[in-house]
Amino acid sequence: MPMIDTTGIVSDIRDVCQELQDTYAQLTDLFIIVTDHEGRLMTAPSHLSHAAIFEQHADEMQRLMQQEIGKLQGIKQTLLSDQWVPGIRWLIAPVNLEPLSPSFYIWAGILIQTGTRESVLSHPNFVQQDADVSTGFFEAMQRWVHETREITPEQELFKREKITRLARAMSLILKSSYKEKRLTDRLVALSDTLVTEQSAVNPIEEITRIVLSSSDLADIFGFALRTGTGKYTVINSMGTAAPELNGAVFHDGEGFLGQAVLSAQPSRWTNVERDPRSNFFLQKGVPQVHEVQCFPIRYDDEVYGLLFGVSYKERSIPGLHFQFEETMISLMGWYIANHLTYEKMEKQLQRFKPLIELSRMIVSVQDAQRVMFMLVDMSLNLVWNPSASIVVHRTSEDGKIQMVARGMQSPNGETYAKDIARRYLENSEQPAANYYINHSTPFAIMLEYPIVYANRTRAVLAVAVSSEQEGEECREILSALAMMGSVVMKSVYDRQQYMSNSNRFAQILHESIREWNVALYQLTADAQRIVQEFATWGGITKDEADMIGRACLMSYSDPNMLRSFPHLFQQEAEMIEDYRLIQDNQSVPAGKSYCRGGQIMALAFAIAASADDDMRVVNDLPIGGIDQGLISQFRLFVLSRHTLETEISLVEEKPAVATRPVSSEGAEGRGLEAIVKQFGLSPREKEVLELVVKASSNKEIAATLFISEHTVKNHLTNIFNKMGVSDRAQAIAAVFNKSIG
Repeated sequence: MPMIDTTGIVSDIRDVCQELQDTYAQLTDLFIIVTDHEGRLMTAPSHLSHAAIFEQHADEMQRLMQQEIGKLQGIKQTLLSDQWVPGIRWLIAPVNLEPLSPSFYIWAGILIQTGTRESVLSHPNFVQQDADVSTGFFEAMQRWVHETREITPEQELFKREKITRLARAMSLILKSSYKEKRLTDRLVALSDTLVTEQSAVNPIEEITRIVLSSSDLADIFGFALRTGTGKYTVINSMGTAAPELNGAVFHDGEGFLGQAVLSAQPSRWTNVERDPRSNFFLQKGVPQVHEVQCFPIRYDDEVYGLLFGVSYKERSIPGLHFQFEETMISLMGWYIANHLTYEKMEKQLQRFKPLIELSRMIVSVQDAQRVMFMLVDMSLNLVWNPSASIVVHRTSEDGKIQMVARGMQSPNGETYAKDIARRYLENSEQPAANYYINHSTPFAIMLEYPIVYANRTRAVLAVAVSSEQEGEECREILSALAMMGSVVMKSVYDRQQYMSNSNRFAQILHESIREWNVALYQLTADAQRIVQEFATWGGITKDEADMIGRACLMSYSDPNMLRSFPHLFQQEAEMIEDYRLIQDNQSVPAGKSYCRGGQIMALAFAIAASADDDMRVVNDLPIGGIDQGLISQFRLFVLSRHTLETEISLVEEKPAVATRPVSSEGAEGRGLEAIVKQFGLSPREKEVLELVVKASSNKEIAATLFISEHTVKNHLTNIFNKMGVSDRAQAIAAVFNKSIG
């Protein structure tokens, strides 16, 4: 499918859009593409498993999208479409760059609601091929539908909200790019007249200097920048008595300058000597004011600031020259607006990139405290002048809160955390507003963002900023960060609820067998304990151990019954089935293998049933279908469970002293050397015994030494005869005895 001409979008912007699209595809598990109004791709498709459909059938896909787009003119919000087959839905979200109609469309799908699959698969449009599409395309779409899982209405709503968020984010990013291009185009005609060095430290100051040196329109020129909501500050001025104006502040509607920023056109007042509005200049040291001219710096509906000029007396300027001067200054205003827009866009880009990188990492985090640290650190990266950040999280229903903060000293941090908890978390059943500026803290202006999930305010992200203007610039990006925190913390919360329910149900099912089969009750509990010990030893992760342990407790249960519990025991049921097949010595079908959890269950139950003879069980394990590497791990694990307890007498008349357990490789080496000397073992027999001590099987010894298993058995027989022992366990014990002697 041809890519859309994106010369109006700089490459960095397009890359950011692609990364943002890919991130949302991963978050929603949806296939996502972005097209223009003719169905042509703007970015590469996300979710590569279905990208082949668009690569192989580009023309057909574009035609279908063109038909759908024809019905979407003027849409303002995300909608669902099932044009092909009722029940097979696409999410379509407009990306608006112009006020009248969308410039791009986000397509995300496909979605099939729970309980509708049978009706979808039997619908004539799904069964019968349309004459306008090829067989390959028709069959590819059918395969896609078959592979798509059903979702609940709540899941569909979640995905729809996220795609809407994606559309808003892309609109924000692309608008900045298009604004920059349009502003640059408008200033091409001025480029030969207005020459401002790119390396200038302060471009706005340089432009004000150029205006003053080249214009007879006023005696003083100044530039006021918007520094807050309805607030403006004079950051630069040139001319007689001009320095006194620097730092002056005015607000919307206040005096000449405050009225001028409310207008979209230049404003001019003459003969203002007795006008009360002139007091603003007189109080700042300007000797007299005859005329004030103002040129708003704005783009669309956004005001960036104001260029203004003050004249001491009436100036005799020809009408055409006066119009040229006004046009010149207006164009310079556009140049300043372009610079500010570009600077703002650069700041936003620098903030978006780490946010996208964070989104890739944070979706996999399953620990609330780590999420809190990531939110704090990233918020400080996103704010232009970082000073402090804090996350306050309700950890439980008992009133306790958890706080992570950077840049806040005690006791201010604790006091502020308690205040946040009181205002947001004590009344958390009514979710707070999305954003609040707190001016009442003694250390900074704080932007507060509630983190809401499960219909309650569970945490609050608060970030310090230096001014309201900075807060306004950071508001959207911090809102996105807080939203991301809400999504991930809800995932952590849901996982905790899942684990709690799973463990509780497993314990209930386990307790139900205590009365009628005490032996089975004890055996399953012992198997679970061995799995937990195996995890502590380092064989598996804690999460794996929890799941396999639950499967051990429920091993007697019907797997199909366990699957009937919604979203709880699907993996445990598979483990139990494989464990039973292993126990029954059933062969594994070609190309398949038993799941790892089922194999660990079989080993854990074998050891639990062996009582004190577990070393023999793992050395001569008769269980088939288990990975040899896993068996080797269990051999070492079982060996580590055995502690050597003995006492010896160095001198007969002295009391015996208990030796300390020795487990280092150096001590084992000394014991092995003593055995070799005492019993006259050959170099090859020494190598074989050393591997026996390391819990290697006959097969593993043969592979290591490049000899046959039969030769290994002969060496073992000779070793046992020389040492006067009957098996491996006694040989290993003899080596350990020597190592501590």
